[in-house]
Amino acid sequence: MKKLADFSNIGVIKGDPEKIIHNVSSPEHADENSLCVIWDEGALKDLDHKILIAAPENFFDDERQGIICENPRAKLPDILKILNGAENNSHASGIHPRAVVDESAVIESGAYIGACAYVGKNCIVGAGSVIEPNATLYENVKIGKNCLIHSGAVIGCDGFGFAPGADGVLIKIPQNGGVKIGDNVEIGACTTIDRGTLDDTEINSGTKIDNHVQIGHNVKVGKNCIICSMTGIAGSSVLEDGVTISVQAGITDHVHVGKGAVIAGRTGVTNDIKAGAVVSGFPARPHNENKRALILAARLPELFKRIHKLERNLDEIDNR
Repeated sequence: MKKLADFSNIGVIKGDPEKIIHNVSSPEHADENSLCVIWDEGALKDLDHKILIAAPENFFDDERQGIICENPRAKLPDILKILNGAENNSHASGIHPRAVVDESAVIESGAYIGACAYVGKNCIVGAGSVIEPNATLYENVKIGKNCLIHSGAVIGCDGFGFAPGADGVLIKIPQNGGVKIGDNVEIGACTTIDRGTLDDTEINSGTKIDNHVQIGHNVKVGKNCIICSMTGIAGSSVLEDGVTISVQAGITDHVHVGKGAVIAGRTGVTNDIKAGAVVSGFPARPHNENKRALILAARLPELFKRIHKLERNLDEIDNR
């Protein structure tokens, strides 16, 4: 336990410093050799006192042992690295023999290209970045440093651009831009990011994108954004820094989402969102306003009955 407590100043030991910890575990599956990282005091309710915890000081009583850690949630990644060996899971650098890499592509030092991945013309994969098996980078895709592109992701495919011809037949608009991705970006499995029509589609540093996300051509995503699974962002929309988008949200084209805004799950965004706003529903509106509307909508059958009864009473009065 002492080694763990000393690692990156995770916390202060309470109890026996020589206690052996084998793994990090959830409270439901913990044993005497586990460490539970606790930031919700309710999780202690049924947790045996023999189980070690990493938690704020006020979570400990006279019997409980572990590591006093005032921000356990923030320290969880470090704890997992040292106990579960996450730091040893990185890929060796280089190109897998079954990967296809165009001769014009630049693969920087420490990057890794997995089996059956494809890296097209004029691509750059930054130092320390990992392209997992079966991921595809079309031409003119620039990946920054220390990025992780998961299996099945497709980056740089054609944007969905068509113009109506004189005879009503749709004419494809050539997509001549690329995709530019900053440093420390993670892109989930089966996510697609279209290249721009003229300029690059951009995903800026620190942003994390879940599985099965669609990002259209010319979109600009700021730094440290979170985009959850099955979200769709249509062409030319802009997300400023620190935007969070929950699952199955949809953003129409040419929308501007302000810094730090939060978009709840299954929200349909059709207009600009102000910085710091929390929105939900379709069309998107302030979350508290939408909650009130949903509560009222649930009462509509009851309200209809009351109105119908009032109408009948009024008819009886009028007929006297």
